[in-house]
Amino acid sequence: MNHKYGFHCNRTGDDVLSAFRRIKPAVVKVLDPNVDFLTTLRRVHPDVFIIARIVVSLEQQNRFAEDPVGEGRAFADRVLGMEASRTTVQGRPLLDAWESYNEVFPESTPPETMRKYDDFQVAFGQKIKAAGLEPVGMNFATGNMLGRHFLNYFPGTLETYTYLGFHEYDWPTMWRLHEENIREKQEGGMWLTLRYRRVMPEVRAVYGNKHVAIITECGMTQGVMSGRDDIGWLADPAVPESSYWDSLMWYNNELMKDSYVKAGLLYVVGAAGGWPKWESFEHIGGIIDRLEAYQNSAPPTPVAPVTPTPTPQPPTPTPTPQPPAPTLQSTLLAEAARRQVIQFNPNASLQKRIFADGFVPNSPEFEVEFGNARYVAQRAENLASGEVRVYYVRSGDWGNVAFHGRGPGDALV
Repeated sequence: MNHKYGFHCNRTGDDVLSAFRRIKPAVVKVLDPNVDFLTTLRRVHPDVFIIARIVVSLEQQNRFAEDPVGEGRAFADRVLGMEASRTTVQGRPLLDAWESYNEVFPESTPPETMRKYDDFQVAFGQKIKAAGLEPVGMNFATGNMLGRHFLNYFPGTLETYTYLGFHEYDWPTMWRLHEENIREKQEGGMWLTLRYRRVMPEVRAVYGNKHVAIITECGMTQGVMSGRDDIGWLADPAVPESSYWDSLMWYNNELMKDSYVKAGLLYVVGAAGGWPKWESFEHIGGIIDRLEAYQNSAPPTPVAPVTPTPTPQPPTPTPTPQPPAPTLQSTLLAEAARRQVIQFNPNASLQKRIFADGFVPNSPEFEVEFGNARYVAQRAENLASGEVRVYYVRSGDWGNVAFHGRGPGDALV
């Protein structure tokens, strides 16, 4: 498929089902786990990944801090007791995954509260996984949390969960703050839409390919602008459908670059709650029409030509390659990989240069000896490009910081 868009459905209905039949998205999230409706989805598209979430009050969400483990288990029992969790279709579960709570707190929340939510998510996730389903964790509001929050405060969730959820919105285009930040502050953008790239590289540096990102909500809301309500693009004549479509195409182009992103769920396909609060986010209509046309425009996958298999020949012996002689560069990079952790000290000489170059340190300072000299070094990474560098300075010569590095997947440079 030439796009990664799925559906966030606040309700069921024939119009939602019609949109599903036309697009057959890879992922659908529902707030109403109606068994008849979901059974139809499963029969139309057996491989669709179905996520369910039920809406709970803020009062209930806030209770997690009183008894994180008990509340997590109780909420898992509640959703697992629903008919949709106990139903199978064509020999497989009707549902694939459950989310727990939604946009539970901002990144300014005290660390001890975040750690309690980690305990809640672990307790919830363990019971969901024991039932044969997947939990989808995090799902914080747009513009919240960075990689350091995930690693420092939610280690249990990262150990337990495969699927990590993100909400990403901007206004009046999906690239507005991203490009504005690059242009005016040279910080790499990715503070609202594409913020998942400020999280996933750091998580993957520790956990490898363990996790799959799902943008469990995406689109445009005026709520990202100070003093404005959470209202969608349909309520503003200054944002025509064609403009919003341009934003969706830009965002899809970015999602397609990251293999660890499973889908971006359009908020919303099947609005509920009245105009303009939620119905102004509706995608049924012109946007679904455009998405269907775009999807059908994808060129067919080329078939690789069949080539004759040559007659096998005895292999030519090759000499055993000798390991290359160590260099300062290889010595630094090997030691950096062994010591990699995340540690920040912006006042240090090395880190001043690291931050000035737009990189983030992810090891402590360490020392190596090479060529009868001692060097102090630190590993760093560019969160936008994935480039890795090891910044170093000859011990005592603190004014002459240099670096060696490599691009993502490239040979050493």
